[in-house]
Amino acid sequence: MTPVPKMDERLRHATEGALKRPPESLYDLKKVKALNDFCYYGDPYYQKDHGEPEPGDFSAIGLMENLHTLEFGTPRSQSIPIVLAADFSFLLPCRKLKKLDLRWTNFSDCTLLLQLPALKCVLLPSQKQLTGTEALKALVDRGVTVEIPAEYLPPMVRQPAQGSEPVRAVVTEIQKRTAIDGWELTVQPDIVPGLFDSKLGGLPYWPAGLPYPTDSAGEKLILLAQIDLEQIGAEDPLPKTGLLQFFAGRGDNFGADWGEDTSSGFRVVWHERVDRTLTPEQVQALGIPTHAGLDYWPVLQETAVTAQRTTTWMGPADGGFDALFAQIWKEVTGQPPAKPDFQDFLEEPDREYLYDQLWSSGHRLLGWPCFVQYDPRETKSPYRTLLFQLDSDWNEDETYVMWGDGGVGNFFISPENLKRHDFSDVFYTWDCG
Repeated sequence: MTPVPKMDERLRHATEGALKRPPESLYDLKKVKALNDFCYYGDPYYQKDHGEPEPGDFSAIGLMENLHTLEFGTPRSQSIPIVLAADFSFLLPCRKLKKLDLRWTNFSDCTLLLQLPALKCVLLPSQKQLTGTEALKALVDRGVTVEIPAEYLPPMVRQPAQGSEPVRAVVTEIQKRTAIDGWELTVQPDIVPGLFDSKLGGLPYWPAGLPYPTDSAGEKLILLAQIDLEQIGAEDPLPKTGLLQFFAGRGDNFGADWGEDTSSGFRVVWHERVDRTLTPEQVQALGIPTHAGLDYWPVLQETAVTAQRTTTWMGPADGGFDALFAQIWKEVTGQPPAKPDFQDFLEEPDREYLYDQLWSSGHRLLGWPCFVQYDPRETKSPYRTLLFQLDSDWNEDETYVMWGDGGVGNFFISPENLKRHDFSDVFYTWDCG
């Protein structure tokens, strides 16, 4: 087994965050699809007595051949230095790289960006730091969104891609074969949710006689979301009445172990019957914790949510997508795809069209999931049905949900258990942006 090469400690931290464990081999590096959060507390470069920072070794990024998102992150304070690299040629082997955030680095040579064929969005440091800026116009002409601090250059936004005829036909067939109805949830920040309402965070409904869920250390779990099934008009295969609740533990992993065994670090609870006479004061008397006051928690503020029926389709994030795409591509064109990964042979407008039509982000009950990094389920996993997806949710004024730096949380269940309304065996996972 080929060992992992030497790398900057900040890169190692980001890689461990992507894999949910330390990298052990070059094969592990090939699994990495998104890197972020290069700034972290405990980084020796943060220490004032560390001396003058020197460029780090980021060459291992060039071995991550499936990397599609690279965000060097935002320093948490003025005292934290930017990410320094001797040069950025390690980007050149990253042929699948789509999003690149270089704002908090010493990057300068823009002509290098022209050699990244899959690039669709790049965020750059100030123009006075850049050289070869004539390359930026070529990038924009190619359909890449280029953003530089507003005082130098306004963001340039690409027009939505239309897609070629065969790709449109493939997408239509994928939608026909994989359509799943569900409910899309939307935060309503101007509505104060009550004890029984559909909401994110806050105080959960909980009857006094029912043991409250705890983790393996006996610490009480915290409500991520609560859904009033009758309020949203739920239908089969969901229960039509009662409250469905999703709880998670504290700590860096928020109760996830990234295995496929039911974990004591989270819980899904269905209250088939609800005592509507219960008051918030009675629940508070049980000593149930909430997200309020926590420094590190996905749900940052309690918000009401409304639900709307919607249809989603299998998208590129799902582990079975490549095989389905290849099958339908052959049926539509008469030829197998030139490469097993559609991103390697489709032109940029076609890739963009496919993502625009099939991506399934947002908060939802049922439907198809999205992942910022990769689908962690094994091929034969019983947890094939998305039960609930809680996405990062923010705008320029407020942040409601944030997994890491813009990730997504998912709860999966087997179709058989969902049909039986048995929520005791669920697979819970989340990833970083």
